[in-house]
Amino acid sequence: MPGTVTSDVARKRKRDDAPKMNVTKPRKAPKTTSTGESTQARILQLEEQILQGREHYNNIVELQSLVQKYETNPRTATLAAVGLCRVFCRLIAGEALVKSSNTTDPEAQIVQWLKGRLKEYVESLLGWIGSPDAAQESTALTLMMRVVKAETSQGAKRSEQAWRTEMSTFYKLVKTLLERTDAEGARQEFVEKYADEHDDVRFYTLVAIKQVLKTSSAPSEKVTGNAIDLLSHIESPPDSDYQPQTWYSTDPPTAKTNTPLLSLPAHRKAAQETWLTIFRLTLTKGHRKRLLTLATTQILPHFTTRLELLADFLTDSFNSGGSLSLLALNSIFHLITHQNLDYPEFYPKLYSLLDEDVLHSKHRSRFFRLLETFLRSEHLPAALVASFVKRLARLSLQAPPGAIVWIVPWVYNCVKAHPGLGFLLHRPYHPAHRIYSAHPKSSSDTTTTMAIEDPFNMLDPNPLTAGAIDSSLWELETLQSHYHPNVATLARILGEQFTKREYVLEDFLDHSYASLVGQELGRGSESWGKRGVEVEWAIPGRIVTQEVGEMEQGEEVEEGQGLNGVGRLLRGALGCM
Repeated sequence: MPGTVTSDVARKRKRDDAPKMNVTKPRKAPKTTSTGESTQARILQLEEQILQGREHYNNIVELQSLVQKYETNPRTATLAAVGLCRVFCRLIAGEALVKSSNTTDPEAQIVQWLKGRLKEYVESLLGWIGSPDAAQESTALTLMMRVVKAETSQGAKRSEQAWRTEMSTFYKLVKTLLERTDAEGARQEFVEKYADEHDDVRFYTLVAIKQVLKTSSAPSEKVTGNAIDLLSHIESPPDSDYQPQTWYSTDPPTAKTNTPLLSLPAHRKAAQETWLTIFRLTLTKGHRKRLLTLATTQILPHFTTRLELLADFLTDSFNSGGSLSLLALNSIFHLITHQNLDYPEFYPKLYSLLDEDVLHSKHRSRFFRLLETFLRSEHLPAALVASFVKRLARLSLQAPPGAIVWIVPWVYNCVKAHPGLGFLLHRPYHPAHRIYSAHPKSSSDTTTTMAIEDPFNMLDPNPLTAGAIDSSLWELETLQSHYHPNVATLARILGEQFTKREYVLEDFLDHSYASLVGQELGRGSESWGKRGVEVEWAIPGRIVTQEVGEMEQGEEVEEGQGLNGVGRLLRGALGCM
């Protein structure tokens, strides 16, 4: 039938076409690879054409459009960014972006147009800083620093402008690192790869940070925090005999150029001015704490002059109270011992920190370490050290055991270092002494103990006039009856002969209720394994009645008379119900 024939023909045509479909499908697979290769080849072709002549400068616009498509095609954008970096570096090296005296108006327009394209390119890379993609951020930083290297290798005058001017790539990079809160990785990489490795990058980074903070009318807290973070990663200044000699620019400075890069004092001064700029800003408590933590290692070594400005900042930080006071005093002590700073109020300020809260603070261990450092000198007046010893002894009466176990050996070391403090532990009777002259005692009365008033004034803010040297450490004798056996045993060392040279105070730090109780439990578990725990000295025969023999024979027992103390207490409790 015709209908059937037509159907067979149709089926045959489909079978004949089927192999052709199978042949064409595999040909689509290499299309993707060829597209990627063609894109890369296209980028290289555009790059080569740009370098061949000005008639191909418009290729820069095409490459720039590819750079801006990172979100949709990151590989192509990265290749285009690398290609443009090579293009601009060669154009800068060939002085294609420089106007000379013989430049005509058309050539000047071309130069201006190229500078505009370079600005767009740099802005695109700056947008990659702070990206969650670490590879994208690192690529942007590397490419911009290559442009910086090309810009700073054009002679002394142009190099100085490329480092310092606000329109330069380097300045824009530093400014972006300060403004982006999520660019911590870029800041650390910038310091590790460039600032710490090259003297010129480190110097002009300090200059740029100062310039950014000064040009901004009111830097935000984030910008200030990022500036502190960036500076904290930069290594401390080199030794005095170090000669700057590692340069990032291929056109190194010479003595003829009269540049500050060759002078180590100029490097220190740049760091000093940058830190002072930060000190003048409105700082939060977190900023001050961060600065004071870095002070002795990162900040103070830069300062050789203008110490009074630094002392003012440290004094303001001390007045803020809390942990800032102790950190500020540590920095002031560093200036006193290393820079010969005259600061008469140091020990009165330290004395004012000794209050009821310091022994219960979580920063107690750090405070004790610094206190031991501040009072270690044997040249301090005995009256001054006596006030600190007496005040801590008074505070130990209400201190936790973890603090007392440090105070007692510290007092022992102070008495060994200052023999004049021995009178605080033992003062023989002498009628001419201040205490005994105010409370005369009969020469024939050798047994009666006098009740006298303690001459130490706890409220006196001046440790030299508090009267501690005329007092005694009766508080530490009281601790010999402390409820904690470790404290009581340790307090008894002050009543024995001072045969030990000194105690290592680090062994007594970082104690708490938990550690002291743990020591007791650990010690007890060893003995408990050998013998049972005794809860009574003698096993009682009866619990609520009197033992046999406690009542006389034949004595009539009235109601409740045969009960012992526990029985009578139980009987009274039942009667109240």
